[in-house]
Amino acid sequence: MEKKTDWTRYYNSPYKTASITRKITGHILIKTIRKYVGNVKNLSIIELGGANSAFLELLIKALNPLEYIIIDNNQAGLEKTKTRITKDNNVAVFNKDILNLDMKNQADLVLSVGLIEHFDKTGTRKAIKAHFDLLKPEGFAVMTFPTPTILYKIIRYAAEALGLWIFHDERPLLIDEVIKAAELYGDKKEFKIIWLIFLTQGLVVFQKKRRILQPGKLV
Repeated sequence: MEKKTDWTRYYNSPYKTASITRKITGHILIKTIRKYVGNVKNLSIIELGGANSAFLELLIKALNPLEYIIIDNNQAGLEKTKTRITKDNNVAVFNKDILNLDMKNQADLVLSVGLIEHFDKTGTRKAIKAHFDLLKPEGFAVMTFPTPTILYKIIRYAAEALGLWIFHDERPLLIDEVIKAAELYGDKKEFKIIWLIFLTQGLVVFQKKRRILQPGKLV
């Protein structure tokens, strides 16, 4: 049985390099998101897998959303989030299974940072679909995920050899897998690789289709 990532351990003791990589990723994330939702009034955001979100304050400061919802199933991480928010932030947290959501909320922007790679292929497709289920028509989904460049493979191999790797169920994703799953629900607007953090991350932006084609019908 595949060993799972201990997220409670990670939230309590993140990698020492995390503060540097988060700054780099955060800068790119904000620049990318502003391009698509920078002019949206009364912006609503949902972050999937956002327990103890590394980008919560940054996103609030940069985008000033009317509503910010975080959905995750790690209660320890959600409790840490609660200590960081105030009533003025308009942030709500929900302990939910992302693969089996029963929420009716819809947002202008649904994002995840390092989430969709922690499942098998079927789970990844379901996690990607969850972004679009929570989006308003023509809203934007932003997802980042590790992608298996040579640089990623070398660094991960070294970390595993030294016993430092803790993301045991992380499955670096080829961009084609992500695009194929997301194109069922949205139109691709952008894809890039974030090289500066060494454990290379893909970043994709999709805009939800107003009408989604399913076998035999439009919805």
